[in-house]
Amino acid sequence: MLANYILEPDLQISVKGLSTEIAQSISNAIAGIVHAFAGSEQPLDFRRMHRIIVASNLAAELAELSNDTASRAPITHTNEEYAVAVAKVLMLPREGTIEIVPVVSAQLAQDLVLNESSSSENDRFRTAVHLIHHELCHVHDDNKKIDAFPGVFLKHSYTGKDRLIRPLAETCWAEYIANRLSSATAPECFIANIVASFADAITRTKDLFDNEILAYRQHADIDRLLGCFERHCGYLIKIASYTCGYLDGLNLNLHEISADTENVLRGSYIEQTWHVLRKSLVEMNSLYPARWDSLTVFDLLADVVEAFYGKMGIVLSDLPNGKVYVAVPVRTAN
Repeated sequence: MLANYILEPDLQISVKGLSTEIAQSISNAIAGIVHAFAGSEQPLDFRRMHRIIVASNLAAELAELSNDTASRAPITHTNEEYAVAVAKVLMLPREGTIEIVPVVSAQLAQDLVLNESSSSENDRFRTAVHLIHHELCHVHDDNKKIDAFPGVFLKHSYTGKDRLIRPLAETCWAEYIANRLSSATAPECFIANIVASFADAITRTKDLFDNEILAYRQHADIDRLLGCFERHCGYLIKIASYTCGYLDGLNLNLHEISADTENVLRGSYIEQTWHVLRKSLVEMNSLYPARWDSLTVFDLLADVVEAFYGKMGIVLSDLPNGKVYVAVPVRTAN
């Protein structure tokens, strides 16, 4: 079995901000999970993963790692009232190549070493294992993308409207495939919470962004408007992709998980986007990864994202100088 491992021999697990005893327990637990999925019947690809970082302050750790990126741009993560990130997988330069680094919050990691004496603790433990599995599936997917686009991935730069569209499309794919691949370890209660969060996002986002567009008419700050889109509308299409991953990974339909969410989706402003989003993700998966031969594999998904911008009230177009023109047409109430 060990001969089949796709695992870096120098992998280290660094636990920061916790006692030595707890840190060792967490390190052992994560190492066990990594080896289990590296040696499974369908092993995950853990090349380029030389370290896993467990941090007591996730935001501070990501800010520090921003200095290691090629652009030195701040590494962002979800931090909203309705969702807070507990982990993030980064791709960083390493000796002329790419290193893939999972960063996990200590709060999540500590749930791996619970004594499971109660049903609530058991749910927390199983959820923590699944979330680590999900992040490891990001590592696997990053490796497949690096292999599929040698010399291109992470080195190309988008121009025009693609600067806003393509990164979001890539994130939608990443969340979809990570959930599809890790769906077998997802506790039912966790899936139910994700699908309920999808329904909440549908209910919340349109009014929120419509109000931001009204505010934009006064402040005229397009960066503020785009920032709001990225935070809230971006979250909506990402959690839709997340949900699609669970459905396709478990071969379920939305009604089987939540009739309530299905009812919220039906007839909503996002319903058409949901259908074309899922169709494009399924088509991408049918080619994955052997027939991914260029970044054009993201074209259909990019079209979905661009149409979603338009649905939410933003029309994007290319300018001759490589920049993007952002129009916010006045719409009649509906």
